[in-house]
Amino acid sequence: MTVALVVGCGAIGFGFAFMRAAQPDVASVRTTLSANFSAQCFKTARAASPANVADAKLQGFCGCTATRLNAALTDDDVKWLAEQERQGVTTPPALLMDKARPIAATCRAEAGLAG
Repeated sequence: MTVALVVGCGAIGFGFAFMRAAQPDVASVRTTLSANFSAQCFKTARAASPANVADAKLQGFCGCTATRLNAALTDDDVKWLAEQERQGVTTPPALLMDKARPIAATCRAEAGLAG
């Protein structure tokens, strides 16, 4: 289930929307990426989880994953991701997913979520 959540979150979280400028501000991109990833993660996790799983657990998992993923990305990674978005890439690139999967697994365990 972690992989499905990460893929679902990455697909939406990758969409920067406002980043059409040639030289994106890395700090703004990071803020947007993290917020989008966290919000989509919660939406995806809530839909995929049993009703008895508390929203707070899911928000903890999603916040942890978004924060740690943001920290794991170098400024060059962020610039590259922004460039991919500008070129119309709509699926999460392997760079993002390869970093997100182990982070999500760790955050899932820390949040006490099964799967």
